[in-house]
Amino acid sequence: MKAVCVLTFLVLLFTANRANAQRKRLPDSVNVQIRLHPRKASNPRVDSVLVIFDRYDHTGAGVIKSIYYPKDNQFTISGVPEGRYYISIYCMGFYSDVFNDQMFISKRHSNDLRYKLGPSDEFVPNTFLPAIEIDFTNLAITNIKSFR
Repeated sequence: MKAVCVLTFLVLLFTANRANAQRKRLPDSVNVQIRLHPRKASNPRVDSVLVIFDRYDHTGAGVIKSIYYPKDNQFTISGVPEGRYYISIYCMGFYSDVFNDQMFISKRHSNDLRYKLGPSDEFVPNTFLPAIEIDFTNLAITNIKSFR
């Protein structure tokens, strides 16, 4: 009886298929999609974008540094290694703006970055409008308390 049990066990052992219980291997790099949403539909589309990805732990400066030409104000960066990054996005061309962000790029998370574009100003020749307004009532020379 003992020999029959051992033989049955050996036959089952050699005829059994291997169980493939391994995890699905995740890729080494991911794709990052960046969308630039205009606040108004009348805002112009972005011509070109300079994107710089710097590693958060200062081990790699400019891991990704290239110019992209978005279609419908969105573009995809392929082959980004997983990790935490400082992200700098410079919109160039007719519409110019700068976005700085800190982001963790992961295989398990959504890698869609969205940025809202500010309002754009129209260019009028021979005019200059300063970006800041000066309040003359709060200057040090007009403040009485600064002379005491």
